[in-house]
Amino acid sequence: MSVEAGLAPSPGRHELKRRLVTAIVLGPLFLLAVAVGGLVFLGAVMLLAGVSAWEFFRLAGRRVGRPRVAPGIGLALAFPALLYWSPSHPLAIPALVTVGVLGIALAQLLDPDGEETLASVSTTVYGAAYAGLLLAHFVLIREVSRVVPGMPYWSGALLVGMIVALTWVNDSSAYVVGHRWGRRKLIPRVSPGKTVEGAVGALLVTVLAAVAALWLVDRWVPLFDLADALAIGAIVGIAAPLGDLVESAFKRDAGVKDASELVPGHGGVLDRFDSLMAVGPAVWYYLWAIVL
Repeated sequence: MSVEAGLAPSPGRHELKRRLVTAIVLGPLFLLAVAVGGLVFLGAVMLLAGVSAWEFFRLAGRRVGRPRVAPGIGLALAFPALLYWSPSHPLAIPALVTVGVLGIALAQLLDPDGEETLASVSTTVYGAAYAGLLLAHFVLIREVSRVVPGMPYWSGALLVGMIVALTWVNDSSAYVVGHRWGRRKLIPRVSPGKTVEGAVGALLVTVLAAVAALWLVDRWVPLFDLADALAIGAIVGIAAPLGDLVESAFKRDAGVKDASELVPGHGGVLDRFDSLMAVGPAVWYYLWAIVL
């Protein structure tokens, strides 16, 4: 859910209207899926993972050999499904990765037109994990009550909502601070509009927002203390721009502005969820290792 921080021209009135209409329609649908949870949220994550994988393979196809699109999307879909049905099995992900690696290699070998095997197989496996495995961590967070005895089921929805809100705060504050005070480019070869000042300012704002958010969340989910708030704020403040920059690097290498045009006014699914794809795993492993 990235907001480009920098000197890009402001969108026109028509484009702003498209963005607003899309946000009004899709935002509540996503939040409804988060609130309901279960198979509804799993279906939403699988949809996002499948489309994200397709967008990644679309980008990769502009630069390297043909990715194995169908097997790659299948593997991307399998990650959230597996973590939903086996959230705590230690061998679930290694087994799926093994099957995916060998299965995609076999598909490449059996294709009479299979060329550029190194590029095709490696791009397919990475794209499936990038889209499917990273987003699948939101299934773990939403279903956290299944691994923490006594935690109400709606606690997972509260945690997902908190993570999404903090990511949005980070992206938005990076844009505001960078546009107003940004001078030094962060990584100009990847994203010329992003600045060091914007990233640092957004980090500080996100930490403050996390303190406020976890103070509210702790009223219903009494798991967190001030140290957790500071840590989660810092994690989101670092992971969100990292996820955004990674996807920006992919698009720049492919020579395109957006991953696709599937989300009117917003580009593609990767363009909207790139920050969250890094934030979700980072926050989950902090919760798993320190909090839960």
